[in-house]
Amino acid sequence: MKLFFLGTGAAEGYPAPFCHCDNCELARQRGGRSLRLRSSLLVNDDLLIDCNDIVAACALYGAKLDQVTTLLLTHSHSDHLDPIELTWRAYPFAKTPLPMMAVLGPWDATERVEAVWGRHSEHYRLWLADLKPGMRVERNGYTVTPFAATHGTACPTIYALSDGSRTILYSTDTARYRDDTWEAIQGLRYDAVIIDETMGRGQGSTHMNIADVTHYRGLFEREGLLNPGALFIAHHFSHGANPPYEELCDILGPHDIIVAYDGWQVEI
Repeated sequence: MKLFFLGTGAAEGYPAPFCHCDNCELARQRGGRSLRLRSSLLVNDDLLIDCNDIVAACALYGAKLDQVTTLLLTHSHSDHLDPIELTWRAYPFAKTPLPMMAVLGPWDATERVEAVWGRHSEHYRLWLADLKPGMRVERNGYTVTPFAATHGTACPTIYALSDGSRTILYSTDTARYRDDTWEAIQGLRYDAVIIDETMGRGQGSTHMNIADVTHYRGLFEREGLLNPGALFIAHHFSHGANPPYEELCDILGPHDIIVAYDGWQVEI
């Protein structure tokens, strides 16, 4: 399974457009891995998780989305979902034939897409369906398992995704897991865990911080949820409480936690 990180930042990006704090200024000076778009992940060229900043990501990192047949939405917040980005699927913006794309996610997220494009559009080559925790969906060679997140929308969702060979947990925009979510997560074994680390050294009620992420790194290990060689990856960083890339690696690296960065491609 190939993972392509199109963005690894929180809602405001990194650096934030209207901020000149020390972290933002360091990121501007250094560039490279300290610069972050809003979070999104491309899997195996044909499955996209969340949809925002995709024009910038494709221009900067060489990603192509013409093979995407499944778009998974985690929740309805605008930094993870901008329905207008789907405009670029139609002529004259796309001049090559595209496959139909299923847009799958919680009802409050698909509702935002439906308000713009309807439930089915031949012109934009997409159709919508709602997912909820407890479902297990087979789609184009993937098994998609939604879990309930702890976040500030009606039905925030994180996903386990398997291609039959490898399984990942994509866990963004959530605080510590609910008991029922943690129980469901323990039903699978993972080759990569991609986990929210928005709050850094700060505190938050709808996101995780460094202490939460290191806690779960140990817990996944102790509970035997990680396959041999599995990667434990932090992402979705806010500039307010997270230092730039190099310093964050120094903090999380000793815990065997990888710091994701924009444009990173990794095979698991």
